[in-house]
Amino acid sequence: MATGMVIIKTKEHGGGETTVMPQVIAQKYLANLVGPGSRLTNLSQAMNQAFNDQGKSNGALLYDGKPTMHASAGVIGVSSVTLFYYERATVLYVFAMGQHKGGSSYLISDFGPAAGSFQSGKTIQLV
Repeated sequence: MATGMVIIKTKEHGGGETTVMPQVIAQKYLANLVGPGSRLTNLSQAMNQAFNDQGKSNGALLYDGKPTMHASAGVIGVSSVTLFYYERATVLYVFAMGQHKGGSSYLISDFGPAAGSFQSGKTIQLV
C-alpha cells in the first residue's frame, strides 16, 4: 500500500519533482490540472486505486527504464482520468495523466513527458 505520491513535473511546469505528498494533498495538486467538473470524481477514484495497490500493469511500456502501472476511473467517451506511474518502495511517481480513448487505449491529455511512449498528446494502446 502506497504512503505517498510524487508528481514528475513537465518542463512547462518547472521540471523536477514535487516532494512526497500524502494522497489528499497530491489529489488537490492534480485537481488543478483536471479542472472543475465530473473528472474530479474520476481523479478521486483513480487515486484510491493507485494508493490501494489496485493499479494495472502497462505491459512492456517503460518510463525511464522502469516498469509502469496505471489507475483509471470513469466512462469512455464521457469522463475519465487515468494516472500513469511507477512505484519505488511505498511511493508512487506519477509521470503522466490522461483519459480513456477506447477499451484499452488512453490519450495522454493532461500532462506527460516531452518524448517517449507517454508523451503528452499521444495515444497509447495497452494489450
